[in-house]
Amino acid sequence: MDPLNLARTARLLAIPLPFALAGYSFAFSQNAVPHLYTTPAEHSTPIFKGVFNSGAQVVLPGAIFSAAGAAYLAYSIPAQQRLWATIAVVNVMPLVFTGVVMMTGIRRLLVIEGDKGKQARATQSLEVRQLLKTWVWQNYVRAGLFLVSGVLAWRAAGGVV
Repeated sequence: MDPLNLARTARLLAIPLPFALAGYSFAFSQNAVPHLYTTPAEHSTPIFKGVFNSGAQVVLPGAIFSAAGAAYLAYSIPAQQRLWATIAVVNVMPLVFTGVVMMTGIRRLLVIEGDKGKQARATQSLEVRQLLKTWVWQNYVRAGLFLVSGVLAWRAAGGVV
């Protein structure tokens, strides 16, 4: 593939994907998971597990492809190297944030999901509700990071895709 087509492909990955990932993440925090707050853990934790697993299938490759596109643009456009490199890093930050900050709560929700006794105790103690609320605000952080990446990429491209 010639360099011009590679740059176009990289832009198509680096610019719209972060906006799509921001919207995707925002939608789960705004429209889906909050409805689980008052649902017993025996129902809410399997639903959360599905949300988490399906989200990983979209967000992980989307963030990697977008970061790869931005990294290629950092390599191929020396005048904007720092900007595109920053965009590539910001694209990966939600994945790092998930692993470093969010996984403790996510793992706990998944442990509760696999044990009927823990589900009953977690429903009574409202533990699942608190874990879900924490996940929602943390997911807003991820959505915000993707939005920042998208805006920076759009600006780097001169406001066009």
